[in-house]
Amino acid sequence: MQDRMVKIKRVIDKKIEGGFHNENPLTEALYKSAVYSISGGKRIRAIFVYFLADLFEIPEEKMLHTACALELVHAASLIMDDLPYMDDAQLRRGKPANHVVFGQDVALLASIGLIAEAGKITLSDPTLGAEERNRITAVLTASYGFDGLASGQFVDLKLKRKNIDFEIIEFINQMKTAALFTAAAKMTAIIGKASDEQVEAVVKFSQDIGVAFQIIDDMLDIAGDERTIGKQVGQDKMNFVKLVGKEKARQYLDEYHGRALKRLDIFGEKASALKQFSDYLITRVN
Repeated sequence: MQDRMVKIKRVIDKKIEGGFHNENPLTEALYKSAVYSISGGKRIRAIFVYFLADLFEIPEEKMLHTACALELVHAASLIMDDLPYMDDAQLRRGKPANHVVFGQDVALLASIGLIAEAGKITLSDPTLGAEERNRITAVLTASYGFDGLASGQFVDLKLKRKNIDFEIIEFINQMKTAALFTAAAKMTAIIGKASDEQVEAVVKFSQDIGVAFQIIDDMLDIAGDERTIGKQVGQDKMNFVKLVGKEKARQYLDEYHGRALKRLDIFGEKASALKQFSDYLITRVN
Protein backbone atom coordinates (compact mmCIF):
# COMPACT_ATOMS: atom_id res chain seq x y z
CA MET A 1 0.00 0.00 0.00
CA GLN A 2 2.79 2.41 0.90
CA ASP A 3 4.43 1.98 -2.51
CA ARG A 4 1.15 2.77 -4.23
CA MET A 5 0.64 5.86 -2.08
CA VAL A 6 4.10 7.15 -2.97
CA LYS A 7 3.43 6.53 -6.66
CA ILE A 8 0.08 8.34 -6.58
CA LYS A 9 1.58 11.29 -4.70
CA ARG A 10 4.33 11.59 -7.28
CA VAL A 11 1.79 11.68 -10.13
CA ILE A 12 -0.38 14.26 -8.33
CA ASP A 13 2.60 16.46 -7.44
CA LYS A 14 3.76 16.47 -11.05
CA LYS A 15 0.32 17.33 -12.42
CA ILE A 16 -0.47 20.05 -9.87
CA GLU A 17 2.89 21.74 -9.49
CA GLY A 18 3.54 21.62 -13.24
CA GLY A 19 0.17 23.05 -14.13
CA PHE A 20 0.71 26.65 -13.06
CA HIS A 21 2.44 28.89 -15.56
CA ASN A 22 2.39 32.65 -15.52
CA GLU A 23 3.46 34.69 -18.51
CA ASN A 24 2.44 38.11 -17.20
CA PRO A 25 4.90 39.82 -14.83
CA LEU A 26 2.03 41.84 -13.37
CA THR A 27 0.58 38.71 -11.73
CA GLU A 28 3.81 36.91 -10.90
CA ALA A 29 3.37 37.28 -7.12
CA LEU A 30 -0.18 35.90 -7.30
CA TYR A 31 1.00 32.75 -9.03
CA LYS A 32 3.93 32.38 -6.65
CA SER A 33 1.48 32.53 -3.75
CA ALA A 34 -0.66 29.78 -5.29
CA VAL A 35 2.31 27.55 -6.07
CA TYR A 36 3.64 28.09 -2.54
CA SER A 37 0.48 26.56 -1.05
CA ILE A 38 -0.04 23.73 -3.51
CA SER A 39 3.53 22.50 -3.09
CA GLY A 40 4.04 19.84 -0.44
CA GLY A 41 1.42 18.14 1.66
CA LYS A 42 0.56 14.46 1.98
CA ARG A 43 -2.08 14.50 -0.82
CA ILE A 44 -4.41 12.47 1.42
CA ARG A 45 -7.58 13.45 -0.43
CA ALA A 46 -6.09 12.71 -3.83
CA ILE A 47 -4.85 9.30 -2.69
CA PHE A 48 -8.26 8.67 -1.15
CA VAL A 49 -9.84 9.15 -4.58
CA TYR A 50 -7.60 6.50 -6.12
CA PHE A 51 -8.44 3.94 -3.44
CA LEU A 52 -12.14 4.73 -3.80
CA ALA A 53 -11.79 4.00 -7.52
CA ASP A 54 -10.92 0.37 -6.68
CA LEU A 55 -14.52 -0.16 -5.56
CA PHE A 56 -15.74 0.40 -9.12
CA GLU A 57 -12.68 -0.89 -11.00
CA ILE A 58 -12.03 2.54 -12.52
CA PRO A 59 -8.71 2.90 -14.36
CA GLU A 60 -6.35 5.19 -12.46
CA GLU A 61 -5.88 7.55 -15.40
CA LYS A 62 -9.56 8.51 -15.14
CA MET A 63 -9.08 9.77 -11.57
CA LEU A 64 -6.20 12.20 -12.08
CA HIS A 65 -8.21 15.36 -12.78
CA THR A 66 -10.72 14.66 -10.01
CA ALA A 67 -7.95 14.03 -7.48
CA CYS A 68 -6.04 17.17 -8.45
CA ALA A 69 -9.16 19.34 -8.27
CA LEU A 70 -9.84 18.19 -4.71
CA GLU A 71 -6.26 18.98 -3.72
CA LEU A 72 -6.55 22.52 -5.12
CA VAL A 73 -9.75 23.15 -3.16
CA HIS A 74 -8.08 21.75 -0.05
CA ALA A 75 -5.05 24.02 -0.52
CA ALA A 76 -7.34 27.03 -1.01
CA SER A 77 -9.23 26.19 2.18
CA LEU A 78 -5.98 26.01 4.16
CA ILE A 79 -4.96 29.47 2.96
CA MET A 80 -8.29 30.89 4.12
CA ASP A 81 -8.29 28.95 7.40
CA ASP A 82 -4.91 30.44 8.33
CA LEU A 83 -5.82 34.09 7.73
CA PRO A 84 -5.69 36.38 10.80
CA TYR A 85 -9.46 36.97 10.77
CA MET A 86 -10.08 33.20 10.59
CA ASP A 87 -7.84 30.86 12.63
CA ASP A 88 -4.85 33.24 12.69
CA ALA A 89 -2.26 30.50 12.12
CA GLN A 90 1.36 31.26 11.33
CA LEU A 91 2.56 27.80 10.25
CA ARG A 92 1.28 25.39 7.62
CA ARG A 93 2.91 22.26 6.19
CA GLY A 94 6.08 23.01 8.10
CA LYS A 95 6.58 26.49 6.67
CA PRO A 96 5.14 29.99 7.25
CA ALA A 97 1.49 30.30 6.29
CA ASN A 98 0.74 31.84 2.90
CA HIS A 99 -0.38 35.22 4.26
CA VAL A 100 2.78 35.50 6.37
CA VAL A 101 4.87 35.35 3.21
CA PHE A 102 2.68 37.09 0.63
CA GLY A 103 0.27 39.20 2.69
CA GLN A 104 -3.41 38.68 3.44
CA ASP A 105 -4.63 40.31 0.25
CA VAL A 106 -2.55 38.17 -2.09
CA ALA A 107 -3.25 35.03 -0.07
CA LEU A 108 -7.00 35.52 -0.35
CA LEU A 109 -6.80 36.12 -4.10
CA ALA A 110 -4.61 33.04 -4.52
CA SER A 111 -7.19 30.91 -2.72
CA ILE A 112 -9.95 32.23 -4.99
CA GLY A 113 -7.78 31.45 -8.02
CA LEU A 114 -7.12 27.91 -6.82
CA ILE A 115 -10.83 27.22 -6.38
CA ALA A 116 -11.54 28.50 -9.87
CA GLU A 117 -8.70 26.39 -11.26
CA ALA A 118 -10.18 23.30 -9.61
CA GLY A 119 -13.41 23.81 -11.54
CA LYS A 120 -11.50 24.28 -14.78
CA ILE A 121 -9.72 20.98 -14.19
CA THR A 122 -12.90 18.95 -13.73
CA LEU A 123 -14.68 20.66 -16.62
CA SER A 124 -11.79 19.91 -18.97
CA ASP A 125 -11.20 16.28 -18.00
CA PRO A 126 -10.53 14.54 -21.35
CA THR A 127 -11.23 11.06 -19.94
CA LEU A 128 -14.87 11.79 -19.10
CA GLY A 129 -18.00 12.66 -21.04
CA ALA A 130 -19.70 16.06 -20.84
CA GLU A 131 -22.44 14.87 -18.49
CA GLU A 132 -19.94 13.31 -16.10
CA ARG A 133 -17.79 16.45 -16.10
CA ASN A 134 -20.79 18.65 -15.31
CA ARG A 135 -22.02 16.40 -12.49
CA ILE A 136 -18.57 16.13 -10.94
CA THR A 137 -18.05 19.87 -11.07
CA ALA A 138 -21.42 20.41 -9.39
CA VAL A 139 -20.37 18.10 -6.54
CA LEU A 140 -17.02 19.85 -6.21
CA THR A 141 -18.69 23.27 -6.10
CA ALA A 142 -21.14 22.15 -3.42
CA SER A 143 -18.29 20.86 -1.26
CA TYR A 144 -16.92 24.35 -0.60
CA GLY A 145 -20.21 26.27 -0.62
CA PHE A 146 -23.09 26.71 1.80
CA ASP A 147 -23.47 22.92 2.06
CA GLY A 148 -19.79 22.42 2.83
CA LEU A 149 -16.64 24.26 3.79
CA ALA A 150 -18.14 27.75 3.93
CA SER A 151 -20.81 26.78 6.46
CA GLY A 152 -18.40 24.72 8.54
CA GLN A 153 -15.90 27.55 8.74
CA PHE A 154 -18.66 30.05 9.57
CA VAL A 155 -19.91 28.03 12.54
CA ASP A 156 -16.34 27.36 13.67
CA LEU A 157 -15.53 31.06 13.49
CA LYS A 158 -18.66 32.49 15.08
CA LEU A 159 -19.21 29.99 17.89
CA LYS A 160 -15.67 29.35 19.06
CA ARG A 161 -16.02 31.78 21.98
CA LYS A 162 -19.40 30.38 23.09
CA ASN A 163 -20.49 27.24 24.85
CA ILE A 164 -20.25 24.35 22.44
CA ASP A 165 -21.77 20.88 22.41
CA PHE A 166 -21.32 17.63 20.55
CA GLU A 167 -23.80 18.48 17.79
CA ILE A 168 -22.00 21.72 16.95
CA ILE A 169 -18.58 20.12 16.71
CA GLU A 170 -19.99 17.22 14.71
CA PHE A 171 -21.57 19.72 12.29
CA ILE A 172 -18.25 21.54 11.90
CA ASN A 173 -16.37 18.31 11.31
CA GLN A 174 -18.92 17.14 8.73
CA MET A 175 -18.91 20.46 6.88
CA LYS A 176 -15.16 21.11 6.99
CA THR A 177 -12.95 18.03 7.13
CA ALA A 178 -15.50 15.45 5.96
CA ALA A 179 -16.82 17.64 3.12
CA LEU A 180 -13.97 16.91 0.72
CA PHE A 181 -13.87 13.22 1.66
CA THR A 182 -17.59 13.03 0.90
CA ALA A 183 -17.12 14.94 -2.34
CA ALA A 184 -14.43 12.46 -3.32
CA ALA A 185 -16.88 9.61 -2.76
CA LYS A 186 -19.66 11.24 -4.77
CA MET A 187 -17.37 12.14 -7.66
CA THR A 188 -15.86 8.67 -7.80
CA ALA A 189 -19.32 7.10 -7.66
CA ILE A 190 -20.35 9.19 -10.67
CA ILE A 191 -17.33 8.04 -12.66
CA GLY A 192 -17.88 4.45 -11.54
CA LYS A 193 -21.59 4.49 -12.47
CA ALA A 194 -22.48 3.31 -8.98
CA SER A 195 -25.91 2.00 -8.02
CA ASP A 196 -28.02 3.88 -5.49
CA GLU A 197 -27.05 1.37 -2.79
CA GLN A 198 -23.37 1.78 -3.59
CA VAL A 199 -23.61 5.57 -3.57
CA GLU A 200 -25.25 5.55 -0.15
CA ALA A 201 -22.63 3.18 1.23
CA VAL A 202 -19.59 5.03 -0.08
CA VAL A 203 -20.91 8.47 0.89
CA LYS A 204 -21.70 7.40 4.46
CA PHE A 205 -18.32 5.68 4.66
CA SER A 206 -16.58 8.88 3.61
CA GLN A 207 -18.56 11.00 6.08
CA ASP A 208 -17.59 8.70 8.93
CA ILE A 209 -13.94 8.40 7.95
CA GLY A 210 -13.75 12.18 7.50
CA VAL A 211 -14.98 12.78 11.04
CA ALA A 212 -12.59 10.12 12.37
CA PHE A 213 -9.77 11.87 10.51
CA GLN A 214 -10.68 15.16 12.23
CA ILE A 215 -10.77 13.55 15.67
CA ILE A 216 -7.19 12.42 15.03
CA ASP A 217 -6.32 16.00 14.04
CA ASP A 218 -7.84 17.25 17.30
CA MET A 219 -5.77 14.76 19.26
CA LEU A 220 -2.64 15.94 17.48
CA ASP A 221 -3.58 19.56 18.16
CA ILE A 222 -3.33 18.78 21.86
CA ALA A 223 -0.54 16.21 22.03
CA GLY A 224 1.28 16.54 18.71
CA ASP A 225 4.63 18.05 17.80
CA GLU A 226 4.71 21.08 15.49
CA ARG A 227 7.79 19.80 13.69
CA THR A 228 6.09 16.48 13.01
CA ILE A 229 2.62 17.65 11.96
CA GLY A 230 3.80 20.83 10.22
CA LYS A 231 1.43 23.30 11.89
CA GLN A 232 0.91 25.03 15.21
CA VAL A 233 -0.59 23.00 18.03
CA GLY A 234 -3.09 24.24 20.58
CA GLN A 235 -4.70 26.49 17.97
CA ASP A 236 -8.12 24.88 17.62
CA LYS A 237 -10.76 26.30 19.96
CA MET A 238 -13.46 23.92 18.64
CA ASN A 239 -11.55 20.78 19.58
CA PHE A 240 -13.38 17.48 19.96
CA VAL A 241 -10.94 16.21 22.59
CA LYS A 242 -11.35 19.36 24.68
CA LEU A 243 -15.11 18.81 24.66
CA VAL A 244 -15.32 15.11 25.59
CA GLY A 245 -11.86 14.24 26.94
CA LYS A 246 -9.12 12.05 25.48
CA GLU A 247 -10.60 8.70 26.55
CA LYS A 248 -14.07 9.49 25.23
CA ALA A 249 -12.60 10.93 22.02
CA ARG A 250 -10.78 7.65 21.44
CA GLN A 251 -14.07 5.79 21.89
CA TYR A 252 -15.77 8.03 19.34
CA LEU A 253 -12.83 7.57 16.99
CA ASP A 254 -13.15 3.79 17.17
CA GLU A 255 -16.92 4.09 16.67
CA TYR A 256 -16.66 6.25 13.56
CA HIS A 257 -13.82 4.18 12.15
CA GLY A 258 -15.56 0.85 12.75
CA ARG A 259 -18.83 2.11 11.31
CA ALA A 260 -17.02 3.46 8.26
CA LEU A 261 -15.39 0.11 7.51
CA LYS A 262 -18.71 -1.69 7.93
CA ARG A 263 -20.22 0.51 5.22
CA LEU A 264 -17.82 -1.05 2.71
CA ASP A 265 -18.92 -4.65 3.26
CA ILE A 266 -21.20 -4.55 0.20
CA PHE A 267 -18.11 -4.19 -2.00
CA GLY A 268 -16.45 -7.35 -0.74
CA GLU A 269 -12.78 -7.85 -1.61
CA LYS A 270 -12.78 -4.76 -3.82
CA ALA A 271 -12.73 -2.68 -0.63
CA SER A 272 -9.66 -4.33 0.91
CA ALA A 273 -7.15 -1.68 -0.20
CA LEU A 274 -9.47 1.17 0.79
CA LYS A 275 -9.94 -0.40 4.23
CA GLN A 276 -6.16 -0.61 4.61
CA PHE A 277 -5.80 3.02 3.63
CA SER A 278 -8.54 3.98 6.11
CA ASP A 279 -6.66 2.13 8.86
CA TYR A 280 -3.54 4.08 7.89
CA LEU A 281 -5.40 7.37 8.30
CA ILE A 282 -6.37 6.45 11.83
CA THR A 283 -2.90 5.40 13.03
CA ARG A 284 -1.36 8.86 13.28
CA VAL A 285 -1.55 8.83 17.09
CA ASN A 286 -1.08 6.08 19.66
